[in-house]
Amino acid sequence: MTRLLINLNIALVGGRMDFAQKLRQMREKAGLTQGDLADKLDVSRPAVSSWESGKIRPRLNKLQQLAELFDTTVADLMGEDAAEAAISGASRMVPLLGFAHMGEPCDEGNLADEVEVPASIAEAHPRGFMVHAQGGCMDNRFPHDALLLVDPDMEPVNGQPVLAETADYGAVVRNYTRGRSTVMLTADSHSGEYDDILAGPDDAPVVCKGRVVWYMGERDER
Repeated sequence: MTRLLINLNIALVGGRMDFAQKLRQMREKAGLTQGDLADKLDVSRPAVSSWESGKIRPRLNKLQQLAELFDTTVADLMGEDAAEAAISGASRMVPLLGFAHMGEPCDEGNLADEVEVPASIAEAHPRGFMVHAQGGCMDNRFPHDALLLVDPDMEPVNGQPVLAETADYGAVVRNYTRGRSTVMLTADSHSGEYDDILAGPDDAPVVCKGRVVWYMGERDER
C-alpha cells in the first residue's frame, strides 16, 4: 500500500505546547475553575487536576467534550502529543480522496491511497478524509502542499477553514463566513493578494464538504 511520509506541522496559538498546558490555558481563558470544568464534564475535580498536571490524559469521549466546550478541535488540544503518537507508531490510515487548491491551480499528479495520521486524530474524526491542497492563499494557517484532514460531520463555523465546492473555482480551502443571504470564502494569507469568493442568492451555491480540522506538511511520497 502506498503511504505518504510526512512532517507533522501542528499550528497552535502562541507556539507549541503539550496537552496539559493547552487545557489549563483554555480553561483559564474561559474563566472556569477546575471544579467548574469537572461539573461540565461530569468528572471529579481531581481528574481535571491530573489532566492539567500531565499525570493522565482524558479518554476520547472527554477529549471530544472538551473540544466542543472550548470551540476547538481534538487535534488542537493534543498539541505536540499528536506528533509523539505518530512517532511512537500509534497511528491510523485515513483515505486521501483528491486535490483542493489554496489560490493556485493544482498539480494533479498521482495520489497515495491513504495517509498515516495519529490514532487520536483519526478516532476523533471517524469519517474524516484527507485532501492534498496547494497554493498560498491560506499560508497564515497551512503551508503550500499541505495534506488537510476534513471532517464532513462538522458544520461550518464562521471564521474557520472549510473545504468547499464552488462552481467557478472547483474544490477550494478558505475561511468560511455566512451572512444573512450570502456565503463568503476568504483567504488567510500574509500577502493579501487573493480575492474573496462570494456567493449570493442568485449565484451557484457553495457546497461545504466539511471543516478542516488538522493538517500535515508533505515530506516525501513512496
